[in-house]
Amino acid sequence: MNKLFAVVLSVLFVVAVAAPLMATDARQESMAFVGNYIEDDYNIFTWYATLPSYSNMVWIGMQDLDRDDGNDMFYYLGASYGLGSENKYGTVAMFLYDYSPGLNPIGYNPWEEGPGVFSQPLDNKFTLLYAYPMEKMSLGLFFSRADRAAKIEGEALTPSQEYHYAYTTLGAGFRFDMGEKAYTDVAFDINFGSYKDNFSEYSGYGEVTADANKMYGFRGRMFYQWNETITWVPYANFRMFDFRLKADSTDFADTHFGDKGMMFNFGLGANIKVNEDNLLVFALEPYGYEKYEPSEPPAGETGEFKVTTMPRLFLALESDVKDWLTLRAGASKDLYKDESKHETEGVVPDKSTFTGTSFDFYLGLGFHVADFDIDAVINNEVPMHLGYWLTGYGRDYYDGPSNNSLPILVLTAAYHF
Repeated sequence: MNKLFAVVLSVLFVVAVAAPLMATDARQESMAFVGNYIEDDYNIFTWYATLPSYSNMVWIGMQDLDRDDGNDMFYYLGASYGLGSENKYGTVAMFLYDYSPGLNPIGYNPWEEGPGVFSQPLDNKFTLLYAYPMEKMSLGLFFSRADRAAKIEGEALTPSQEYHYAYTTLGAGFRFDMGEKAYTDVAFDINFGSYKDNFSEYSGYGEVTADANKMYGFRGRMFYQWNETITWVPYANFRMFDFRLKADSTDFADTHFGDKGMMFNFGLGANIKVNEDNLLVFALEPYGYEKYEPSEPPAGETGEFKVTTMPRLFLALESDVKDWLTLRAGASKDLYKDESKHETEGVVPDKSTFTGTSFDFYLGLGFHVADFDIDAVINNEVPMHLGYWLTGYGRDYYDGPSNNSLPILVLTAAYHF
């Protein structure tokens, strides 16, 4: 059972405080995911009211999600457009991509030993944003929908077989002017999962539908220009969810419990303008807490998984080497403790506590050509093992697991018009 909790741990640090959308843009990743502490165009998916600052743009993105073999690619294309003269009617944006990730932060359910409820990706249908600027405030709205459905009818099928799964995310955000030296962002989102199935893996239980299906979160940050060099950025985030299924058969609840949990973290960042060409970002998140447990287990069955981070550190550098070239590097370190337990009446309890430290390092390049800003996350091994730049980065199989990984892991471009 401890192995199952380890699977959960491998994804918690990535998704626990994530925005309700997709993968992170190349600039933010190459700076160790410090997006909550900097101004960046990709923040429109987290801080919806920032959209008016990025009107009349086109985004192009691609990345390798399975970085061990480079066979799982993700692409997107999006655009924003200002309505009216000087965008006086607001800014609208639309993004097109293949699928939306699952809502459930627990990708693998340790209570049921299988995928968590609403953890599977679904085909994306719509991702839309709108923001309206006012004199000292702006309002942003977000909508995303993903679903998958099928219905099969015939003489041999009684009753007909059908399924329908869907994810819906609604979000709102505000940006407030707090004087000459400060402004604040706040955002809220709520996520709904829909489930109806009578012939999948649960077919033995009759029709299976959603019982608990909501996740919500809210977050806030403030930019305070302390002096010409340093801008302080306090930040806080909270998220809670409860996902559970029900079925016609009363036996279903004895083996399918669902998942619920909450996540909270806060921090303080500093944007340090070393000079006109160099930005140093430092952030300290002194405390982060995550707790997950089965949503509604039967009597005699309990489980819990907790992660406490004290602290999490970020450090990133963005340097304009030339007018056309920007170098980025970032690192993050977590000091964490995870605690897990699983108890079944009449069975010896399974409990574990693990304390460790995780470290991540990132490299990136930015190219500025005409009206394009092109950003790339570079495989950390490329400077030491240049490999085959045109056909893909490779090295001897026995040298390690990343023998098939690509030299560029994320590549995005923003076009300004």
